[in-house]
Amino acid sequence: MVKVGNRVSLFHNIGKEGTVIKLTPVRVNTSFTGGTSSNSWRIHIQWDDGTTSAEKLSDVMRID
Repeated sequence: MVKVGNRVSLFHNIGKEGTVIKLTPVRVNTSFTGGTSSNSWRIHIQWDDGTTSAEKLSDVMRID
């Protein structure tokens, strides 16, 4: 799981690196009944070039 303060990169742009500054829950709409679904996350990133962006959780990977 990605947490605030982790160093991350994007799957589609591996050379771009930054730090997670905020996590925002995104409600997942489901069409089934009687089940449960958890929220997804929007990851807010401060990039090393000084810009910020909000990315989908599935587009972000941790740098170890």
